[in-house]
Amino acid sequence: MVRTGSHAFIHYGKEGTFNGGALETRAFGLEQKMNSLTFKNNQIALSQLNSIEVASFAYGKNEGSGSVDFVLSNPWVFDTLLGAVDKTGSTNDWTYIWDSDAGNLTADNTGIKTPDSFDIEVAFDAKSSLTDVKRNLHGSVFNQLNIKSSIGETVKGTLDFLYGKSDTITTSVSGSPIGDGIDFPYTFAHASIELLDGTPIAEVQDFDITFAANTELLYAQGDPNAVGAFRKLFEMTGKFNASFLDKTQLQRVIDRTELATFTVEFTNGLSSTSEKTIKLEFTGVSLSEHGLSIAPNEPIFEDLTFQMRNVKVTANNSVTKTVTSGNLV
Repeated sequence: MVRTGSHAFIHYGKEGTFNGGALETRAFGLEQKMNSLTFKNNQIALSQLNSIEVASFAYGKNEGSGSVDFVLSNPWVFDTLLGAVDKTGSTNDWTYIWDSDAGNLTADNTGIKTPDSFDIEVAFDAKSSLTDVKRNLHGSVFNQLNIKSSIGETVKGTLDFLYGKSDTITTSVSGSPIGDGIDFPYTFAHASIELLDGTPIAEVQDFDITFAANTELLYAQGDPNAVGAFRKLFEMTGKFNASFLDKTQLQRVIDRTELATFTVEFTNGLSSTSEKTIKLEFTGVSLSEHGLSIAPNEPIFEDLTFQMRNVKVTANNSVTKTVTSGNLV
């Protein structure tokens, strides 16, 4: 007897305190896929004189990791890395804003220096003789978010995370979250990239953006589970591939030009209350590498790699989320 993905759920929610658990009401997006979910107790094999056998075992710290792939369908994934959020608007027309610069929000976002923790629930409902299984990954902290768009495809996302405590229980398993804005996903057909003056870069083939929080778990004497987490340098990088039209981008790399702004925008191409947009506005953009691909009878594309200092994420949609003191519930 084997289970398949049709019997699995993946939910998550923000914890009030590290390892404290949460009500898992969010979905990462459509086509969620959990990759390489691991948990280890760091077993230590101990030996003894006058023997080649293992004499005993001891155990170290509990630690786990994993990643989730998904189709970008809602903006809540940015909340996993960017901390506090401002919410404005009214029924069916809401605006949510995250900003890596703590001073640019109405809400207090000084906490962006310390990562929020989440409770990720991985659940399997009963199948024939197999019982329900629900696994909660307490104290989960998201370490990296990658957003990628390619011709002919939906916009894809990947979130990497760490966790330092895992509880596995057999219990009643609920269904997938509803009303979380996962319908009408974003696709390449309604994505755009703009530099400086608001003029879109022509004929972009694909692009990806990576937010790396460089997060580590914190441990202390007297507890095998992680007791907290901390961040090092928050880095943002990106790259895109587009038709080679002129020398502009190459010259910027040669001149070591730092651009004031760089904007990526996604919409789902719908209207009225079904319309959804996500705009990523980067500032302090440093262009670091330029490349060309040249072959007989093939179009010539240029590759541009860059880094960014700050980001502002603005999302507009009809989904109302509770925001308390800048905290998305």
